[in-house]
Amino acid sequence: MKILLSLTAFSFTLALCQGYCMFSQHEAQIKDGQPVLPTECTDPYDGSKHSFGSEWNTAQCMKCTCDESGMECCARYGGTVDVPGCKAVVNPNTCKYELYKLDDPSKPCF
Repeated sequence: MKILLSLTAFSFTLALCQGYCMFSQHEAQIKDGQPVLPTECTDPYDGSKHSFGSEWNTAQCMKCTCDESGMECCARYGGTVDVPGCKAVVNPNTCKYELYKLDDPSKPCF
């Protein structure tokens, strides 16, 4: 049992270390022949607008931040999880992994 718990803890730690992020730099738009920088960020998932200095969570389990240099969105659930005999599924309500048995996906692994 200790080995199983250790393996589980290691897997979740590894998952948290392998999260991914995307960064998009602001691009100037030309208006009346002059470059104009944006004054807010546009959420890449739902198109909502966010002011500089704001932080929000998306329905796709991403945590986004907006500042003068651009917008960064990182996965809230980490990277990948690999537990032998289990399938990892991201719960869209909690943005956390849930592990289910490969031979019976209706049963959780733990």
